[in-house]
Amino acid sequence: MTSLLSVTDLSRSPSLEEVSFTVERGEVVCVVGPPGNGGTTLMECLVGAAEPDAGHVEMLGVTVGPGDRRPPGLAAALRGESVPERMKVGEALRLFSRLYGTRGLPRRMVDLLDLEPLLSRRFARLTDGQRRRAMLGLALVGNPELVLLDDPAAGLREGSRGRIEQAIGELRAGYGGVCVVLSDLAQAERLADRVVLLRAGRVLAEGTPSRLVRLLGSTYVMGVPPHLRVDRLQGVRVLPCGAATYLYGSREALENAIQELSPMSGDRVWSIRPPTLRDAYLTLSAVPEPAALEGVTEPAALEASA
Repeated sequence: MTSLLSVTDLSRSPSLEEVSFTVERGEVVCVVGPPGNGGTTLMECLVGAAEPDAGHVEMLGVTVGPGDRRPPGLAAALRGESVPERMKVGEALRLFSRLYGTRGLPRRMVDLLDLEPLLSRRFARLTDGQRRRAMLGLALVGNPELVLLDDPAAGLREGSRGRIEQAIGELRAGYGGVCVVLSDLAQAERLADRVVLLRAGRVLAEGTPSRLVRLLGSTYVMGVPPHLRVDRLQGVRVLPCGAATYLYGSREALENAIQELSPMSGDRVWSIRPPTLRDAYLTLSAVPEPAALEGVTEPAALEASA
C-alpha cells in the first residue's frame, strides 16, 4: 500500500538535515521537538512555502518538488494563516465549500470544533483559539485524504486545545491520514499513533509512543532538585536536565534513593511516576548515538548504552 505521505532525506540548511518518515492511511503521525528544532520549516517545505535543499517528497502517490502544485486531496493549516478580517466564519465556510465542490464541513466536525456559535462572527472579532478552530474547519471543508497541521493548539487555553485535539483524533477515521508538527510532547503522547522525534533538525527516533517510552529501560521516574548529590545512588540512572535531575529505575530502587536523599532534603514530598514520552525524549537526547537504538526491542539495551 502506498503511503499517503513519504518524506525521504529532506534537508534545508540550517533547520533540517536528512529527515525521513511516512504517514499511512488511518494514522496520526506527530513530528515533535522543542521550538527551533525544525518542525515549522519541515511543514513549510511540505506545503511548498519553502524550498528544500535536498530530499524527496511524495504526497498521495504524486512526487512534488519546488514550485509544483500540491495534489488534490491535501489540506494544510499553518500558523499565521487567515482570511479577510471582515469575512464571517459562515461565509468563509460556504465560500471554501463552493471552491472545493463539497457540501461543506460535516456536522460532526462543526460540533467538535464548536463552530456553530462562530458562524455569524467576523474573523476580526475572534479570539486566537476561535480563529484557529475556524481555520482548521476551513482546511477540512474539502474532505481531504491527507491533512498537514503546524502546532494547531500551541499556546491555547484548555477548551480550544481540547476541541482541536478531539478533531485531530476524528481525522484518522474520516479523512485518511494526519501529519502534525508539535512542540508539546505530552500532547503528542495523547494524539499520536506514531511519533517522529526531532532534535536540531534531525530525526532522533521514531515509533509508537509506548515503544519510545519502553526504550528507557526503567519502570519509574523521579525528579529531584539539581543541587542534590545523587552520584552514589544504587540501581538508579541519573539524568541532569537544567532545572531538575531525573532519576530512572525500579520503584524499589527509587524508594531506596528517597531514604538516602531525605537527610539532605528536609520534609520534601517525593513523587515517583511512570515514564512519559518527554522522559524518552530527554534520555534519547542524552545518548551519544540515539540512531543506534532504532532497532532496539529490549528495554535493557538503553540502560546499557547510557
